[in-house]
Amino acid sequence: METLSFPRYNIAEIVVHIRNKLLTGADGKNLSKSDFLPNPKPEVLYMIYMRALQLVYGVRLEHFYMMPVNIEVMYPHIMEGFLPVSNLFFHLDSFMPICRVNDFEIADILYPKANRTSRFLSGIINFIHFRETCLEKYEEFLLQNKSSVDKIQQLSNAHQEALMKLEKLNSVPVEEQEEFKQLKDDIQELQHLLNQDFRQKTTLLQERYTKMKSDFSEKTKHVNELKLSVVSLKEVQDSLKSKIVDSPEKLKNYKEKMKDTVQKLRSARVSRFAVCSVNYLVSMQTSLLSVHACL
Repeated sequence: METLSFPRYNIAEIVVHIRNKLLTGADGKNLSKSDFLPNPKPEVLYMIYMRALQLVYGVRLEHFYMMPVNIEVMYPHIMEGFLPVSNLFFHLDSFMPICRVNDFEIADILYPKANRTSRFLSGIINFIHFRETCLEKYEEFLLQNKSSVDKIQQLSNAHQEALMKLEKLNSVPVEEQEEFKQLKDDIQELQHLLNQDFRQKTTLLQERYTKMKSDFSEKTKHVNELKLSVVSLKEVQDSLKSKIVDSPEKLKNYKEKMKDTVQKLRSARVSRFAVCSVNYLVSMQTSLLSVHACL
């Protein structure tokens, strides 16, 4: 099956499109289906092809009847009858591939066939539609480009005017140049005094900072020495604590207190043993009395 890259029109549609896009006036009104069926008329196809080339490339009608300047022919009058056909084929041979038709031959001009001619004209009509769409977009682009160029020109003029005004503002009038020079000298002198004062204050601050830094270093060193002294004193204190003992009188009182406590514990133990013995004897006596009563 043949694959096409453009829509295939029937003869009626081709006639309508050719009347609307290519042929105008009497040529378009006289065009009919009989010019293409059953066999296309070569003279009608010549007219349609020439009009398409005029529309796309701007080729004038007399160019088809002129001998190319780059070809030398000994007897040019021999080619007078064939010259329009050869020029037409020369232009169509480069135009048809643009319309996605790659098998166009000179026989399609001399002895056209209905099916092939219908396909060729469909390709040309499709390209003309595409060309019109591109031309519309191109015209829109031209309008936008023109407006952009005008706007750029306006901005450029405004920029030039602004530069002229700025130059005028930066320039000093002749009558004010002396005063301007005096003010400039005063400003430079004031700037020099300010710089000198700034350098003096900066030097003074740097000296104070250096002195404070040295004082801080000395104080830090003294604090570290005090910390070492505290640590050594703590060690001496710990060693002295281990050597401290209780007094003899305190030990004597503690021993006497311990003896009293032991004596009290012994007395309490003896009294508890005596109570237990009495209770035991009473229970034994009661048992003996009960036995004697039974006897």
